[in-house]
Amino acid sequence: MESSKNKKIIFLIPTLANGGAEKVVSELSLNLSNDIERIIVLFNKKISYPYKGKLISLDCPASQNFFLKIIHFLQRFYRFKKLLKQENPDWVISFMETANIINIITNKKSIISVRVFLSKICQGFYGKIYKILIKILYNKTTKIITVSNGVGADLIKNFNIKENKIETIYNPINFEKINQLAQEKINHPWFKNNIPIIITSGRLTGQKGQWHLIRTFAEIKKHYSCQLAILGQGELEQYLKKIVKDLNLEKDVLFLGWQKNPFKYLSKSDIFVLTSFFEGFPNVLLEAMACGLPIISSDCPCGPREILAPHTNINYQTKDIEYAEYGILTPVDDEKLYSANAPLTFEEKILSQAILALLKNKNLQDKYKQKSLERARDFDVKKIIKQWEKIIGLIN
Repeated sequence: MESSKNKKIIFLIPTLANGGAEKVVSELSLNLSNDIERIIVLFNKKISYPYKGKLISLDCPASQNFFLKIIHFLQRFYRFKKLLKQENPDWVISFMETANIINIITNKKSIISVRVFLSKICQGFYGKIYKILIKILYNKTTKIITVSNGVGADLIKNFNIKENKIETIYNPINFEKINQLAQEKINHPWFKNNIPIIITSGRLTGQKGQWHLIRTFAEIKKHYSCQLAILGQGELEQYLKKIVKDLNLEKDVLFLGWQKNPFKYLSKSDIFVLTSFFEGFPNVLLEAMACGLPIISSDCPCGPREILAPHTNINYQTKDIEYAEYGILTPVDDEKLYSANAPLTFEEKILSQAILALLKNKNLQDKYKQKSLERARDFDVKKIIKQWEKIIGLIN
């Protein structure tokens, strides 16, 4: 058995800014054994998370132009290949698909991390190119670390990846840090009154489906006094704000934008709701659970079921309210962008029933608060780091 001590590890990732994979690299760099030398290599020097170790930028930013994409890919390839000769690491651990591909084709000591439900991501022109490359290249890596069992199952079924290549390591959460940040005060009056706050967090983008929550919230307001807070920013912000305006909810819905410290808002809210159509493994669920929030989530692939109902079949999707062991699961809605006045979908009606059931039942709230804290401890950074150190140490 080989030890993880005295290893030199390179983490390869496009940036260290505002994302789940980026947060994981941050936690790994901060918490791995001091015997492991770490180097973080970025495509573009964008940083919003703390880190420990040497940081190197390849200075090759992302581009939307097809020809520039090719040029930047080649630049990243050659610059990283040169860096490998200089540093001679024991392992390169990469995150995100472009970094994974460069890792595999430049390096025989590659470990790649797959953090998204690739069947949904690999669509359109660029998606089809990625799908071909993944099928050709991913079996050549030493190990594939998936962020959930569902992501691993998708790789095996739809990308012909060998099962023995795959190992699941869940995202870590840092309880100590979260508890500290959760204590920070908020000046906004919403968080000082006794009106229940429903909160959600995530990019304001098509994948997350926040418009379904807003439309559902309008129905809930007819029956129960409450407020809705939305953490995040993205390209659908104006569309979502228009729905809020059209539903006359401007005094009841608060857009908080991207927050460096979301935990102060999560810890002072009452219910967390996730309406995603697909995930890899939703960090926001774990973060909300670590703050002691009862959870209602769409039963989307992949992650929510593994977190909230870990002893059930990951391929099952509920068609009704499911009061799971660690939270409530509801059916996944469709991805259509609805207007404010369109009739509620079946799934929105189910979601409104689930939220109202939780709002009206203090005992149920208390039960799921405790269950959230209990389940979140399974993902404590100290436990997850040991799994990463085992991977680093055991692979020859």
